Amino acid sequence: MRILFLSAELNRMPRLGISSLAACLSADGHEIRHAVAARLGKKRLRDLMQTFKPDIVGYSIMTYDYVSHVALNRELKREFRFLAVFGGIHPTFLPEMIDDEPECDAICIGEGEWALAEFCRRYQSGEAYWETPNFWVRYLGEIHRNSLRPLATSLDAFPVPDHRVLYEGDPYLARLGWKIFMASRGCPHACSYCFNAQWNRIYRGCRPIVRHRSPHAVIDEICMVKDRYPLRAVGFCDDDFALKPEGWMEAFCAEYRDRVGLPFGCTCRPEHVTDELIGLLKATGLCAMWIAVECADECVANEVLRRNINNKQILKATEIAKKHGIRLFLFNLVGIPVENSFETDLKTLDFNVAVRPTYSLATLLYPWPGTSIYDYAVEHGYLSAEEQLSPSVRRFSVFSFGSPAEKRKIENLHKLFDFFVRFPWLRKYCETICSLPLSWLYLAIYLVWQAYVMAVKQWPPRASLPVRSIREHLTNVRLMLRLFRTP
Repeated sequence: MRILFLSAELNRMPRLGISSLAACLSADGHEIRHAVAARLGKKRLRDLMQTFKPDIVGYSIMTYDYVSHVALNRELKREFRFLAVFGGIHPTFLPEMIDDEPECDAICIGEGEWALAEFCRRYQSGEAYWETPNFWVRYLGEIHRNSLRPLATSLDAFPVPDHRVLYEGDPYLARLGWKIFMASRGCPHACSYCFNAQWNRIYRGCRPIVRHRSPHAVIDEICMVKDRYPLRAVGFCDDDFALKPEGWMEAFCAEYRDRVGLPFGCTCRPEHVTDELIGLLKATGLCAMWIAVECADECVANEVLRRNINNKQILKATEIAKKHGIRLFLFNLVGIPVENSFETDLKTLDFNVAVRPTYSLATLLYPWPGTSIYDYAVEHGYLSAEEQLSPSVRRFSVFSFGSPAEKRKIENLHKLFDFFVRFPWLRKYCETICSLPLSWLYLAIYLVWQAYVMAVKQWPPRASLPVRSIREHLTNVRLMLRLFRTP
């Protein structure tokens, strides 16, 4: 059977879920392709549909790109016959989308590897595919809502993710010197803005919450990519790379040094960062670390965002990273739905100024439907439950603040956040600068700067660049254009 995973928009980061799903389906003998509609254009996409003739078109979607994928599916359904299957975070938390979208044939909820494999097997053999666990399926005018199957107890039971499918769909990602991998799934924390809290609720009773691949399996995957594509740096996008079972990190470091030997970066929760751990990882190749500050107002951080952490813990983790010479990147949330939100954001800015990281990334808080922060925002009047959320997560805030002026200041601070950290002397002019009606200029500055950071600051020199040629000098320009074209 032929299965096409189709993305409507270009993504800054490859969607690793597709590579894992593709590996499971390929193991069952299916022919798998991946394509990006924005990259192909209408004519080439139509040509692909006509030549490949997919039986199933799969869409892995987030809330912010839900609208573009639904519109793309509607357009294709007018001309081609196929089964449209939606999966990912948005369908998992809002499976009712199948009621509103008649061109949506099936929804995959939760972990999809074994579920989608069973769905395709049933569909191919003429069995009752509409009764597949994890799926809501439209069949003969009725929507069949099936229960969840348990989570896989061992991530090593899945085939090695098939990065080839992703890179053939978007060759630019294949040429980049850095590539991302996952060593674990899950997070035990209950932050109100994160999908993990809701994920843990729908899988209540399934243990363990955090599941780990074996070090050997992770390194096998990295080596397979290294043998086929340029690879100069490795990024681990686990929710918390530092949270590993006893003995895991030691086994990983020993094998990674022997078989991979490349610089790598990872994300860590501050309370799990220790001098001993970072010393071990540094000796293995750790060069970059991402730590989430999110909000430096501890009252808001713990009562609204449910971070369950304090600034002293965060500060201690940043000091350990800097002591070991690690490139330090801080994640921050701005535009939190609280009274005097801009003043709250300024506290977070001042914390970053004091730390002086390699880069401070500010993100406009996006209330994913199904999360506690979404309900909080609706309850407190910052968001209307009837209003469709904006597809942009990097341009505008979806919240209604006290005044248009406050909203402008928040959105402009989001674009200029790292500049105020880089140049602390600008801090006293921050409110004035953010009050100016120059949002599109600030957006352009933000995108250019972010492209520069991703290509130059995030990794050691040239690790982010495709090849040693004139194309290296054009990489930042192309990356910037990709950022302009993504929500």
